[in-house]
This record gives sequence, C-alpha cells and structure tokens, in this order.
Amino acid sequence: MAELVEFDSEVLAGAPNVRLSRRALITGIAAGTVFPFISSCTTNPATGSSQLILFGEDQVASMAATAWTDMKSQTPVVSNTRLKNQVLSVWERTSAGAVKAGHIDPNANWDVAVFDTDDVNAFVMPGNRVGIYRGITELTENDDQLSSVLGHETGHVVGRHAAERLSVSTAAQVGLMAGQIAVAQSEELSKYGAAVGALGGAAMQFGVILPYSRRHELEADKLGVDYMHNAGYDTRQSVRLWELMAAQSEGQRPPEFMSTHPDPLRRAEELKRYINARGYALM
Repeated sequence: MAELVEFDSEVLAGAPNVRLSRRALITGIAAGTVFPFISSCTTNPATGSSQLILFGEDQVASMAATAWTDMKSQTPVVSNTRLKNQVLSVWERTSAGAVKAGHIDPNANWDVAVFDTDDVNAFVMPGNRVGIYRGITELTENDDQLSSVLGHETGHVVGRHAAERLSVSTAAQVGLMAGQIAVAQSEELSKYGAAVGALGGAAMQFGVILPYSRRHELEADKLGVDYMHNAGYDTRQSVRLWELMAAQSEGQRPPEFMSTHPDPLRRAEELKRYINARGYALM
C-alpha cells in the first residue's frame, strides 16, 4: 500500500525553493519596494476567484523545469504500452473537455508522464507537465475515475495555483520578516523574540498557507468535474474516487487543519453538491 494517498497539491514539488534573503527583505521593506501586493491581485477568469499573483506563469514554469527533468530521469516510467495508451487516451479526451470550456489553449503542448511506482498520487508542474503514478491507475476502477484524476490536475493549471501558492508563500514570508524586524526594534518585545517568531511561523502555516492549499484542491476538483462532463465521462465517478481514496487512507491522515488537502470524504460531499447544482447528474 502506498504511503501517499492524495493528489499532490505541491504543484512546484521538487522545484527550487524560492526565498528572498533576510537582507533583501529588510532592504525592500525599508525602501517600500517589496511587492505591491494590492495591485497584484487579479481575478481568475475560469474560477472567478481573486488571486494574489506576484509571479508570471513563464517565471514559475522556468522554476519547475529542472525539477521535471530530474524527476523524469530519476523515476522509472511504465513500460506497459496498454497502460500508457490508456492514460494518454483519457488525458486527450479530458483535456478536450477543458478546451471546450475555453480554459486551455487547444494548441498547447503537454508533457504527460506515467511513472512506474506504487504511489497513489498524481501531480502537475507549471509548464503543462503532468505526472501520474501507476499506483493511482491501479486504485481507479474505470476511465471515468481516471478522468477525474487528470481533470483535477488540469484544474490546478487553469486555477493558476502554482503561481498563487508561490506568491502567497512569498507574501507571508515578507510579512513574517517585517514582524520580526518590528519585534527586534521593540525594547519590550525583543526579549520574547524567539517565541513571537515561532508563533508567527505557526500562524502563517496554519492560518495562511494550508487553508490556501485546501482551497486549491477543492477548486481543482470542481474544475475537473466540469472537464469530465464536457468530455462525456460520468461525473458521479469523481465522488466514487474520493470514497476509494478515503478507504485507502483511513487511519493515516492528519487532522484536516494540519493537512495540505481536505479530508477525502469532505471532497466527496462537496462534489456531490456541485454535480447536483450544475445538473450534471442527480446524486
């Protein structure tokens, strides 16, 4: 049984960790030049969500390029022609559903890799790079459920989740550093500097980073269902998939507030409501 039983929300997994140095942050904060946060908020045309975007898609894709190359060279890919063809066939049909929605460029080039490991997982990297592990294909019971997996990953791309995740992390880092500077400059608070810093780091992780990650997962789930529907797949199978994932991970998951992903059964319920509301099926 694979240890990892959830779709990977780390859309920059393995990519270089982009952090500003303490000196650069201090200089930028003092000069008032560290990111015009308010003006960087945009509305995603596919989801209608307001997003903090500080990095362009090309920048983020460039950051992930080396990680993708390394992964393909270090992780075995499946030699099973039937499985590869199955994944590519479902991918082409599902991505056509995203094209039909007007969410992706029909002429865009995608690199889809099927890795030969037991991991019950899939992921996407910026630059239209999709990875799916043999383990998740063995968990799925039919092409409809596989389409749910691939539609979800397409949803991460359309949702610009990599750029937003990186932007929010960077903004939170800047805010945390600014707070640490303020504490250090306060005679009264400086003696509690370590404790305040630790509390600020925990607040950033549990109050900002993880909630954003869980929102991205739910957003990608729903976009994936839209693409399934457009492609003619049975959207009810997306709910069944998360029921299977819940059974697979039972007793292994941390509490939701500590996780990058919502609880699988919550995801199943959210999708039921969404499918009913959209009129895709009656559940």
